Amino acid sequence: MRRTLLALSIATLPGLSAAAALPSAIGAVTVYQDRAVVTRQASTELAAGEHELVLDKLPASLQDNSLQVAAKSTGQATLLDVKVRTAYEANTPNERLRQLELQINQLDNKKAALDDEAAVLENQRELVALIQQGATQPGKDGARPSLDELKAVQSLSADTLSRALAGLRRVEEQRTDIEHERQALANEYSQLQDRQGRRSKTVTLRVMLARPGKLDLNLSYAVAGAQWTPAYDARLRASDRSVDLGYFGVINQTTGEDWNKVKLTLSTARPSLGGGAPALTPWVVDVAAPPPPMPAAAPRPAPAAASEARQMARQKMAVQEQAFDAAAQPEPQPEAVASATAELQSGATSASFQIQAPVTLPSDNSTQRVAITTVKLPATLQYQSTPSLREAAFLTAHASNGTEMPFLAGTLNTFLDDAFVASSRLKAVMPGEKLELAMGADEGISVKRQLVNRYTESTGFSGNGKRVTYEYKITVKNNKSTKEQVSFKDRLPVSRNEKIEVKLLSPSERDIKREDDGKLVWNWELEPGKSREAVLKFSVDYPGNIEVSGL
Repeated sequence: MRRTLLALSIATLPGLSAAAALPSAIGAVTVYQDRAVVTRQASTELAAGEHELVLDKLPASLQDNSLQVAAKSTGQATLLDVKVRTAYEANTPNERLRQLELQINQLDNKKAALDDEAAVLENQRELVALIQQGATQPGKDGARPSLDELKAVQSLSADTLSRALAGLRRVEEQRTDIEHERQALANEYSQLQDRQGRRSKTVTLRVMLARPGKLDLNLSYAVAGAQWTPAYDARLRASDRSVDLGYFGVINQTTGEDWNKVKLTLSTARPSLGGGAPALTPWVVDVAAPPPPMPAAAPRPAPAAASEARQMARQKMAVQEQAFDAAAQPEPQPEAVASATAELQSGATSASFQIQAPVTLPSDNSTQRVAITTVKLPATLQYQSTPSLREAAFLTAHASNGTEMPFLAGTLNTFLDDAFVASSRLKAVMPGEKLELAMGADEGISVKRQLVNRYTESTGFSGNGKRVTYEYKITVKNNKSTKEQVSFKDRLPVSRNEKIEVKLLSPSERDIKREDDGKLVWNWELEPGKSREAVLKFSVDYPGNIEVSGL
């Protein structure tokens, strides 16, 4: 049995002949960071001869130039052409919009019923007022009611009025709740309708079969309104010095069609960047031309001449703007569409992750988080501190991406075992690169910084110089039962004038690491229960006839 694989070239034409719609279903979706490529599947038995196959109610955001068709047939088929057109529908094609319409109608019916109930209760209140008025103000010939009769009328009217007022309050509360709920549904309906509208796309394929047979179609196209972003859960297991890193993809879509139990692939490719690096234009430097002389004042033109001059100026400006737009906005290049064939596919420029379980995601902008992978990374723990700003030690886990997967930049939730610590962002980490996870403050390491001494003295033979000396004591104690690495920083003043000289008196250069802008780093290894002290002492010398800021 011969099978023929067909590929297409797209032709977008306005006309479409009447033909029966071919049922199709979404089988696979590849999501990028700014779009998605949807693959629909359809099958049909056809007789020999020429046939038109129509796939209708496709999303209006379908990009015509991205359409691809692959087909297999047992009838020796030939694909003749493919047509795409925009269709306008009177009914709402999206299932979520239909549900919203139904819910809004139900709320309107409930509100109408509450309005009817409120009218009845209001009528009861007015009736009580009339009864009270008739009892206290009898007619001319009527006898005045007795005290017992007035008490009976008052008791009856009070009970009826109390029930009516309570009912009106209840109706008003329910009506307010319904209005709030309806407004929320109406906002969602308006957003979805604005994104989708009443338009859809229809694709018509014309095929020729040499003999009767089955035709299997795969129709793929790119749509806007879909994206995925990376997210991570990092759990530090301090007992075995490792990090359990959960890698997730967070997806949302408003493409105009629901994805029901589809084979989902997440791609790191970025088609919007184009296929190549942008071209540089010359950076021209020249002698500035002198400004032109001011023209002599011209006589005021006649009204007709002035109008003609303004028209010519507008035309000239329009031509210049068109030329500028053409130069500043180059014509976009065709974008390649990547496809995934494995759980992890690494290419020269991108990688893709194929989700194992089928995924269902409606076109309502709701988010769904799917698992990409979970890896266990050996970690080196280090406590970092800046005691001059905060007397606390912050735990940091250093690990390496030992997987073949790129970790893209995304949100990061950090946990110490099962306790939530903080939310932050993870920078992009390629395979083999280092990553650093901030795990928050730990009271198990105590840090104290104390100003021991500060004094000013005169220097030089004539005493016309000044010296200010600072001395700090920094104490770090390991209250934990394990040996820990501690790194803390302090700083020296930085001189911006050659007359001001800063000298480090303690510690010695071999006990610290110097960084830019006067930063000093201590790296210690502390045994359990042990403490250690460091003395930071420095002096600032300057002439006595100048005033120094910052001391």
